[in-house]
Amino acid sequence: MFLAACSGEAKPPAAVASQAATQAPAPGAEQTAPAGAKSEQAPAAAAQAPAEKAASQFAKNGAKRAEGAADNKLQTPYDLSKVKVEGTAEDDGHDHEGELAAQDGSSLLPTAQAEKNKGHFELVDGATQVKELGKLRQGEAASYDFPFVSNGEEPLVVTGVKPSCGCTKAEIALLAEDGSRKPYVKGDPIPIGQKFLLESEISTDGKPAGPFNAQISLYGNDIRGVFNVRLTADIEPVLVVAPSSTVFFGRITTADKVEQDLTVTSTRGEPFLLTLGQETVQEPVKLDYSAVNPDAEGKANEWKIHVGFGPNAQIGMRTYPINFKTDLLIAHPKYPSQDGKPQTHGFLINVQAQVSGMVSAEPSFLTFGMVRPGEPLERSLRIECHDDFKLKGDMPIILEGLQGQELPFKDAMAIVVEPAADGKTADVKVQLKGMPADMNGSFGGVLRLKVGHPYMDEIQVRFSGVCRTGLPPQTAQPQPQATPVQQAVPAGGQPK
Repeated sequence: MFLAACSGEAKPPAAVASQAATQAPAPGAEQTAPAGAKSEQAPAAAAQAPAEKAASQFAKNGAKRAEGAADNKLQTPYDLSKVKVEGTAEDDGHDHEGELAAQDGSSLLPTAQAEKNKGHFELVDGATQVKELGKLRQGEAASYDFPFVSNGEEPLVVTGVKPSCGCTKAEIALLAEDGSRKPYVKGDPIPIGQKFLLESEISTDGKPAGPFNAQISLYGNDIRGVFNVRLTADIEPVLVVAPSSTVFFGRITTADKVEQDLTVTSTRGEPFLLTLGQETVQEPVKLDYSAVNPDAEGKANEWKIHVGFGPNAQIGMRTYPINFKTDLLIAHPKYPSQDGKPQTHGFLINVQAQVSGMVSAEPSFLTFGMVRPGEPLERSLRIECHDDFKLKGDMPIILEGLQGQELPFKDAMAIVVEPAADGKTADVKVQLKGMPADMNGSFGGVLRLKVGHPYMDEIQVRFSGVCRTGLPPQTAQPQPQATPVQQAVPAGGQPK
């Protein structure tokens, strides 16, 4: 069996392994070797023993595989001779040559697509691809049926109908001779000459006033590709808020109190009730609304809303959305209530203001950038008072860590306050005299300026930087003073 596996010009792996095994030193070779060589060959022979064993096992396995290949048999407990295989490549009835030809990409060529896509979308009865629905009021719905006919060389197959947004619905219905409609099943062929409708419907609930445009795309075996139709309309609002639904009070201080009046009217003159659409109004916003010439039920087609803001608003850009609702019914809600209750129109107003304290600092954050240990550096900021209070140069100043802890390097910093003659502004110079020699890493803290204003005792300015050895100096030139919108710039550098 082993000789049969090794016969032939090409030696199988088993034969190669066997040949490698026969080339190993024979056991008797040590006896004929010189005395000096015995100690060197002994370890080599010991190392070759596992290799010889593995090669012998590999040769046996290779011989078994060769014998199985020669007999064309599979070592298995099942009798495969009784298994009947039906449908070979020659007699299965399939066009395998055509399948192989399609794999070369030829089916994607324009000529191949033209042969495949011979259906045709065609509008009839003078219909165009764009339907103008006219003026619609918010909450109203409108529908239109685009008339089509299958007019290609082969039956039309529609594979998809896709509206451009969720406010639009579209379905295909087949037309019978008596005018009755039958739902179309996607993928079914539509015979040549068969008429059908693209039933479309739009909802304007929740849509903003102004031009409306929705597209519906039809996919099928039309060589032209996607066929699109459009629905357009002009949406009219139900309610108008004047001068605007956004009430922006601009820049104010925490001590300011501002107010503005709004008017809400129905565009078609219907009287309505107006109520707050939320439980409460967040401070510092204050609201008051009333009907103008109400009827016996308290309804009116015009309402006045008084919006007040402040004082004591939080510092920063503040926005307060406020919801109102009416009793005017939505004709066709986009999402009907699950409990069947009617839905009514409403609107939203946004109250906004940029609030600053009675005393503000610009910039509100200082960065020293990259500095070396012992390197002096200076940054500047400006304090501004927004009322008659006067700033003083001897205001107490506290340096502390970001979490309120003691600042370990506070002795390396000095602060100088230089108020203007009128006391309305003051320039603050924050001088870094030099970080400790063993400082290596980032640093930061909070500068608390005790301005002493009766409504704002102090303002806080954060600062940060990184101390590293071997950095080029930043103080080759004197630092310019900062303005309310400009920070000191280090020589040869950029604003930090």
